[in-house]
Amino acid sequence: MSARKVPHILKLSAEEQKEFVNSFDVVMCDCDGVMWMATSPLPRTGEAANALKDDGKRVYFVSNNSERPEEEYVNKFTRIGVKDFQASHIMHPAKSMLYYIKKHNIKQPVFSLCSAHGNETIRRGGVDVRTLVTKEDVEIATLDKITRPEQKMGAVLYDINLNLTYAQIAAATRYLADKDCQFIAGGTDWLLPMSKDLTLPGFCDFLDTIKRFSGREPTIVSKPAVLLGEILKDVYKLADPKRCLFVGDSLTHDVRFGLNCGFQTLLVLSGGAHIEEMWQASAENQPHFYADSIADFIELYANISKNT
Repeated sequence: MSARKVPHILKLSAEEQKEFVNSFDVVMCDCDGVMWMATSPLPRTGEAANALKDDGKRVYFVSNNSERPEEEYVNKFTRIGVKDFQASHIMHPAKSMLYYIKKHNIKQPVFSLCSAHGNETIRRGGVDVRTLVTKEDVEIATLDKITRPEQKMGAVLYDINLNLTYAQIAAATRYLADKDCQFIAGGTDWLLPMSKDLTLPGFCDFLDTIKRFSGREPTIVSKPAVLLGEILKDVYKLADPKRCLFVGDSLTHDVRFGLNCGFQTLLVLSGGAHIEEMWQASAENQPHFYADSIADFIELYANISKNT
């Protein structure tokens, strides 16, 4: 299907802007590239979140980044001025993995390739998480012994981990040789936006290596998987997906996720996406709306107030 003209929220008529903000009750936002860049702030994003809250919207955040501890997320949202933020207002892969493990009674222990902060989140939820820490250099002569399974695992968990090692990947493939061991993953992003001028490779290629070698397809609990949408609908009691607006900076992970889940979608150009990508995408892969930044909601509400 050919591309269509996606409206910018600030170029809607006064009446259309009112209709737009009245069409949703819940806003879900990505974090990196929307509320901030990984290593730098974005202007007035907290103020925009507060404008939505002042209009009675429930505002939540959905990230594919479990590298930050809960306390850091709370501090970051507090620093940018988001009112009444609580740790329960954000969902990331470590938390969705924990939800899935609990809901489906996954056997324990589990073997994790997640980050230290992600593992801590899962352990706090009462899960027995095992990891592989090598205290010396790994050599061919020692690789078999180091990566040899010591006991059965209920699942292998995979997510973004800046300290991931070859030995850990190799050990994971050996646990997955047991068909009773489940495979649960976040970390599907192929890009890691650091700042407006720096983007680094993501972690999907490591995941693909494990999938290809083990012959196992993981259960994905991060964007853009529909399963994450089902988790969000349960956790946040989303009765009508069409009354939810998903805001993100990625066509492949945020917009695709929102469309998969039946949400309205808003692409912001403050992170990794370029406007040319949106125009070149087919109609079924385009967002419903776009904006330069989530901060455009500040001007949008000012326009509505002026014309009321």
